[in-house]
Amino acid sequence: MYFLFLWASRIVPRLPRWLLRILPDLLGPLVWLFAVRARKHATINARHVLGPEIQQTAAGRRRLRRVVRGMFRNGISNYLEAFLAPTLSRQEILHRVYGEHEEYMEEALALGKGVILFSAHFGPFEYLAHWFAAKGYQVVIPVERLKDERMLRLMVELRSSRGVRFIPLGGNAPMRAIIQTLRQKQIVLITADRAVEGESVVKNFFGAPARLPVGPVKLSIRTGAPLVGAMGWHSSRRRISGEYIRLTLALSEEERKQPDVVEEALIREMERIIRAHPEQWVVFSPIWEE
Repeated sequence: MYFLFLWASRIVPRLPRWLLRILPDLLGPLVWLFAVRARKHATINARHVLGPEIQQTAAGRRRLRRVVRGMFRNGISNYLEAFLAPTLSRQEILHRVYGEHEEYMEEALALGKGVILFSAHFGPFEYLAHWFAAKGYQVVIPVERLKDERMLRLMVELRSSRGVRFIPLGGNAPMRAIIQTLRQKQIVLITADRAVEGESVVKNFFGAPARLPVGPVKLSIRTGAPLVGAMGWHSSRRRISGEYIRLTLALSEEERKQPDVVEEALIREMERIIRAHPEQWVVFSPIWEE
């Protein structure tokens, strides 16, 4: 797999843009067909988002299949964008993204405690990491440590090409770096839809018990850094839309100190965005406690 990704990182930037736009449509069905285990987990995840009743009618089952195929298409699109983004100009990156409520980010930064952004494995998150850097934000992103260290180094190198700092999880060093980032009044971005490492909690997510990370919430309470959502999605082949979510700043001072209250608010916002664009939630591993 490492050599495939290494090859792709060198070849993809040389391909014509029109081909890159249609490649996910060409490759998505093939990966969907042969990646049996990933398809199984994606189907279970999509069924939770769409509701169990989705399988009760032929039209519902067809929609479920379309959503799962869309998840594979968007997953491939994310990888292609990870390979291509280091070669794009700052203006190219900024031109493609339209985000709403950026004033929430500025409001949070003005408090002088840094900002914790929560997001999900959703939409063009690889591209959006470069967008944050192009906007001039200083961002640190903790990432899952892969078994293949060569693959980890390759992906971190690709993702860090514009100045965003990616920190592989494991041990105490990542948390020290995160705390230092917030003390420097900068931004830490953490995905909140999948428990990988660290503390987690079982909460109702789309109506069923799921194990979710509590890191963003506990870090916000511990440091006083406001918790702001940042979610983006493909609105067309050439356009990315997104929004910032004013999470803890919309709560009372007393509510911000209560982990359960903050966690519930975070989960409801993730549900809202994912439910609106289920095919763009690119998670191919178990989330729910079946």
